Amino acid sequence: MVNNPRKVLWTPPPVPLPDEGPERSKPGPIYDLAIVQNLVKSGGNQIFPITERCEADLEKLEWDVDDVAKVIAVLAAEDYHASEWCKGRSSIVIDADAYAIRYNHLEECRGDHRHAQYYIKFGFRNNDTTLIVLLFSCHLSS
Repeated sequence: MVNNPRKVLWTPPPVPLPDEGPERSKPGPIYDLAIVQNLVKSGGNQIFPITERCEADLEKLEWDVDDVAKVIAVLAAEDYHASEWCKGRSSIVIDADAYAIRYNHLEECRGDHRHAQYYIKFGFRNNDTTLIVLLFSCHLSS
């Protein structure tokens, strides 16, 4: 059985959700990375892209959710970037953690300065026992 990945208590999002700015930011990380990694260790069947932009970014990378699971598997605490409220399909608002990692996609491992940096942002619905990783972003850092 997988534990709840949430490290901090859920709080309701600001209404209306601002397009950007400090009101969208949250102190984090919100989720326990080790629990998230355990959740996806068998592949991407627990990962669901929740925005059209995320789906387009994955298509551009020529990746599927199994590739995303491999990136999540090698994330480390020092890769943490930020946390914020994000809006997905059907206007669902989720608090999400973002990570930036240099990743060698050919060897499927952490990379070094020679490798591209990827940005990945994910979260979970509050009180959802299915523990589906809702993927908001997965793309090359710009």
